[in-house]
Amino acid sequence: MPRKPLGNTMQHYDDTSLTEIKKAYSELRFKYIDLTRDIFSFAYNMKNERAKEFLQQGVLRRLWLLYRCIENIFDLFPPNRIERLSQDDRLNVEINLHAFLINIYGIIDNAALALAYENDLVGDKSKGKFDPKKINLFEKKFQKKFNSQLRIYLNNKTTQQWYKEYAKNYRDALAHRIPPYIPPAALSDEQSQKFKKLDQEIERSTKEGNFEKASELQDLQEKLGRSNPLFVHSFSEKAKFMYLHPQLIADFATIEELLKILISEFYCKCKKKMRKQRSMISTLVTQIRHIFNFGI
Repeated sequence: MPRKPLGNTMQHYDDTSLTEIKKAYSELRFKYIDLTRDIFSFAYNMKNERAKEFLQQGVLRRLWLLYRCIENIFDLFPPNRIERLSQDDRLNVEINLHAFLINIYGIIDNAALALAYENDLVGDKSKGKFDPKKINLFEKKFQKKFNSQLRIYLNNKTTQQWYKEYAKNYRDALAHRIPPYIPPAALSDEQSQKFKKLDQEIERSTKEGNFEKASELQDLQEKLGRSNPLFVHSFSEKAKFMYLHPQLIADFATIEELLKILISEFYCKCKKKMRKQRSMISTLVTQIRHIFNFGI
């Protein structure tokens, strides 16, 4: 089932949470390489060229982007950072977060389309087939074509909650409504009151045309508080705040689990063949490790 984010419900991570996040992040690149190898093998067994394309150029490309987005965010905003991010760094984190959220959803769609084309499920609705623009792993009618293990996983309460309340919700907000953002800072009650007072002074100075003073007051505002490891989209929609670093790790783990179940369900009959191909593909994986400096 989808992995629960590490960390707890405070504004910053405690020592235990930081240790868990660091450990999970250190393991991520090896999981990425192993999952890439599995998808290579999976795609190699596809008979339909369009299905191969959705795996090789869709799922694999998006996996690469997911990994790189996580890496970029952890570089720009280490989990143990207390000092506020600069505006440029915060915007760069948000750019990577947006790419990550879109591609989480995109991988799910690409996997569904690969299975649909491979199993000749794309076409005329009257013949029991599906419009490719409406194919979705979480669509009940489409799921009827699946074996039991994948259906059970997709309809698990935790999986459904992750998909509806988070993955789809945040993707739709990004694409159509209010894009997710990271608050500039976490403020204590005292700092919050000071921030509001400075806000009033900035507004007054701006109305008076004293833009130099307004700029100085904004500089004071930007020194208040500490980094905030949360992200959210719309306040009016009462969107749930999410913890950035553990959520990224949890999302990658969920995609990894979903893809592994999908592979085992649909291609269990090819396992022997795939084991032979895995050794051949290991050569390519070794090259990838060197390219990205992952080590062997």
